[in-house]
Amino acid sequence: MKQFIKQAFVVSGAALNIAGHGCAHGYPAVLFAQLSDTRHPLHLTAHDMSWIASAVGAMGIVGNFISPVLMSRFGRQKANLISIVPALLGWIVFVLANSVPMFLIARLLHGLALGLRTPLAAILVAEYTDPKYRGAFLGTFAISLGLGIFLSHLWGAHLTWKVTAMVCAVFPVIALGIISLSPESPSWLVSKGKYDEAKKAFRWLRGSGVEQQAELEAMIEAQKRETRVSEEKRVEKRFLKRFVDSLKDVLKIFRKVEFYKPSIIAISMLIVFEFGGAHMVPAYGNEILKAVLDKEDASEVVWQFTVIDLLRTVCAFFAIFLLKIFKRRTILFTSGLMTVLSLTLISVFVYLRKADVFSNSLFLDAAPMTLMVLYTLSFCLGLVPLTWVICGEVFPLAYRSLGSTLSTSFLTPSFVVSMKTAPHLYSSIGVQGAFLVYSALLSVCLIIIYALLPETKDRTLQDIEDSFKGKREKDVESEMSLMLGKDMLK
Repeated sequence: MKQFIKQAFVVSGAALNIAGHGCAHGYPAVLFAQLSDTRHPLHLTAHDMSWIASAVGAMGIVGNFISPVLMSRFGRQKANLISIVPALLGWIVFVLANSVPMFLIARLLHGLALGLRTPLAAILVAEYTDPKYRGAFLGTFAISLGLGIFLSHLWGAHLTWKVTAMVCAVFPVIALGIISLSPESPSWLVSKGKYDEAKKAFRWLRGSGVEQQAELEAMIEAQKRETRVSEEKRVEKRFLKRFVDSLKDVLKIFRKVEFYKPSIIAISMLIVFEFGGAHMVPAYGNEILKAVLDKEDASEVVWQFTVIDLLRTVCAFFAIFLLKIFKRRTILFTSGLMTVLSLTLISVFVYLRKADVFSNSLFLDAAPMTLMVLYTLSFCLGLVPLTWVICGEVFPLAYRSLGSTLSTSFLTPSFVVSMKTAPHLYSSIGVQGAFLVYSALLSVCLIIIYALLPETKDRTLQDIEDSFKGKREKDVESEMSLMLGKDMLK
């Protein structure tokens, strides 16, 4: 229990950092609701809103590529601390802002913070926590993100946008304190040859039991072997030859079926995640609900927006249990089908309402909100948590770093496109038309995933890799039986 509390303390710093990013995702809805009034001196046009919402993505990809360098050079703890700095600066700029350019600067800072944090979060959990707790700790990140979105909207409904920014800044401030008191990652210390410091940090986090001691020694011994091999290669090859050989190796990897199929799956999942509404609903939720519920002002959809935010957070919690019970494909395609269906039904309902097909006032009030609840449950219980789970499972261990970097790099362009085009789609073809476009895009991506994705639950990385190569499960079992039989004969 003592070790669990220590690990929870360390992870809580990252979780609070993510909650702060949740606030950053939800904050545009607060800003837009209060500054969309033409009488306000800082009135925002649809063009302004699209740039403010999408600016996060412009710096997100920069952060994605800087983060691995910071993690490798300065360590996990310092990289985590560095990711908080632009987040905190972004909130300070919002408090001081009095023009659209300053709003854009604040969002660019938040984008940089998000890009720095995205590759870091899962690595922190993997390296700091015991394997039996990792699933639960990873699940807290989705809960933290949803909680941050919910709180930013809740505060924004009762406070001015400047005061809301001040309150949201509390998350990175507290995270800064917790991370400062946390130890460096034992794995990173081992990779740098700081074995004594690694042992001290590992024992503080994980204890000094027999299993823990064996894991620590195995990690140190593996690093020593890797260091010896690297030194031998460095002596044998000149720099240019090593670079050319590395480039050839990367090109060979891209042609391997066990790499390009997972890449297509991961990219398709990220497109579904983005255009399914993961970031659009928190940012443009007021505009969406006004159109769907047929309301004139953002103040008329406050409680409905709060319900959607609460459902998102609750779904993140229950998704942890669903992932333990049901197969990945079952959850994914049930959730995908229901999400596409609910978006289509919302669109059809709005079109029919505009054609004056419905006359019952009670039905006109209850039906659209019911459909929005159905959409939120469908999307957040399956597609949202599974995006990161599947992206982490489909890549073979040997290509995980390259595959994760490649697939994650598609998230930022998708984010920019979805956030930049949303206001223009809403004003041109309406929210109902945009929902039909998103439904069609999600359907195409889900069909691709259906054709390529094997079941990954409770399977080893090697087993998943073999399935991409075309080996049947029975063939793999036969090979294993033969290998075991040979070992017994020896």
